[in-house]
Amino acid sequence: MKRVVIFLVFVVLFLAALGVILSGKPKHDPKDLSYWVRAGGNRDWSGAAARGDPEAQFFLGLSLIRTNLTKFVARVPLLSKVPVVGKRFENTSYTIDGSIGPEQLDNAYQWIKKSADQGFAPAKESEKLFAGRIPAPNQSGSPNRGQPFGSKTNGTSSAADSHP
Repeated sequence: MKRVVIFLVFVVLFLAALGVILSGKPKHDPKDLSYWVRAGGNRDWSGAAARGDPEAQFFLGLSLIRTNLTKFVARVPLLSKVPVVGKRFENTSYTIDGSIGPEQLDNAYQWIKKSADQGFAPAKESEKLFAGRIPAPNQSGSPNRGQPFGSKTNGTSSAADSHP
């Protein structure tokens, strides 16, 4: 009799745990921009974004840079192929390539920033893509806005200038 009760308790606990796992909507990683590009699709988000929907603002900004988005995956060769745990040995990063125009970059940043300011997690992660590419709010627009700050346009360096 004790074995039956113990077995039933384990079955009930297992089913309850399974129900909790399956009932929750899976959360997607805010850093996985590949997922968010697919989720945004080709839908027109402009109306909802203008009404202040943070998800729509994010998707609108992301749609402006998606063709210029570059994905890098760094893997530990043998360990990344191990089933189940292999993803731990992969590092995925994203960047915006240099062929994007400064107006398009600024427009995308404004929409993503609005979404990030409202707390939308993927927008907060995407905002990092613009670091060094968009002038700080207290600076005026610079002619090299599309280039990261600190980049030099000429071939000489200050160290070369200091030699007699």
